[in-house]
Amino acid sequence: MDDAPLPVRIDGLLLTRDLMFTSKVTGTAAALGLRIEVVGTTESVQTRAAATRPRAVFIDLACADFDPREVINQLAGLPRPSVIAFGSHVDVDRLEAARLAGCDAVMPRSRFSSTLPEILRQTFKLS
Repeated sequence: MDDAPLPVRIDGLLLTRDLMFTSKVTGTAAALGLRIEVVGTTESVQTRAAATRPRAVFIDLACADFDPREVINQLAGLPRPSVIAFGSHVDVDRLEAARLAGCDAVMPRSRFSSTLPEILRQTFKLS
């Protein structure tokens, strides 16, 4: 009998360092039956994506050292998850950089937060 632990299913990765926002995203996801794992560095995205094969990666652009282009490059060679970036509505340059980097969706943090259940349902194709 094989006693190896079963791998934990991870639906998405959230790249952020904001603990309060982490709770909102992971709690909303859990209520929908989803599991979102939080990672705190761009480098950890590649490691965790390779191990868990998430269907989506969410990038908090409020963290200045999170480069969306680098995140997308970290995902090269893996089944490509949806990449959704969100940030301050006044940080137009960061939002545009995320669009240019190839993120599938880019939006102000306020919209991400206020429509989070809908975004999760749409991203993960829940009914």
